[in-house]
Amino acid sequence: MKIETVTCKGVSECNEDAVIINDNSSVYGVADGASSIIPFFTQENETGGYIASNLVKNYYESLQHCDSFLDDFAKINMQLQTKMKEYHIDTSKKEQLWGTALALVKISPNRIDFIQTGDCMIFAVYDSGFVRVLTRAQTEFLEGVAINKWKELIDKGIHKQKDLRESVEDVLLSIRQTSNTFAGYGVLNGENDAVDFIEFGKINRNGLKHLVIVTDGLFLPKECVSEQDCYWEVMISKILSKGLQAYANDLIELEATDPECVRYPRFKMSDDKTGVWITF
Repeated sequence: MKIETVTCKGVSECNEDAVIINDNSSVYGVADGASSIIPFFTQENETGGYIASNLVKNYYESLQHCDSFLDDFAKINMQLQTKMKEYHIDTSKKEQLWGTALALVKISPNRIDFIQTGDCMIFAVYDSGFVRVLTRAQTEFLEGVAINKWKELIDKGIHKQKDLRESVEDVLLSIRQTSNTFAGYGVLNGENDAVDFIEFGKINRNGLKHLVIVTDGLFLPKECVSEQDCYWEVMISKILSKGLQAYANDLIELEATDPECVRYPRFKMSDDKTGVWITF
């Protein structure tokens, strides 16, 4: 088994993504921290999103045996709730919560167990070349509302990322209010309901060649994929042909050509980027 990983900081103060590698328990994955809407930093200049994603990383990388993703998720969720209370975060207010999306796999001789929340993604690629999408980006349809507004503002002549971001801030705040509800998305953020909105499952390993696990920072701009092509298949094909590091480098280079986020509408010039590629 061969493993390739990548993690790159975006334009924010720190990299809120985390790579998770535990060969002893055969657990691999990524976490994508989400800071509170209300700014928070520790004395060490760590954000809540950084703390949340690294809580997941530290938990799984110190685990000797992984018997139940669901039980582990519940434990980490309570640890995050406790950590926020230590910093006097009002956990009844969603805009103050720290959180993290995550995507993890546990590899067994005959099967793959997986768990996902937020907009991290897991793909299985088979000997035939078939790309199987195991998860869904849970925030995509919500953020689409903000992106559509972003595009409308561009058409009206607003071409500065700062101005565009300020104009959709109300939409982004409303999205945060839907965490772990039927109208929204699942995320590990210390809320008691978080355990009810995770997605998980298992597949067998018949004909399985690759597993690719990524945070949303590695998503290819939709404008780069024709409507006739399958978006996920195009993205995975580029990752497998280039390798994770080269793919990430090319994406960062592409984003740098559009610093105001006008040609490729998105909320920041460059997001944190993290991925794990496993070849059997």
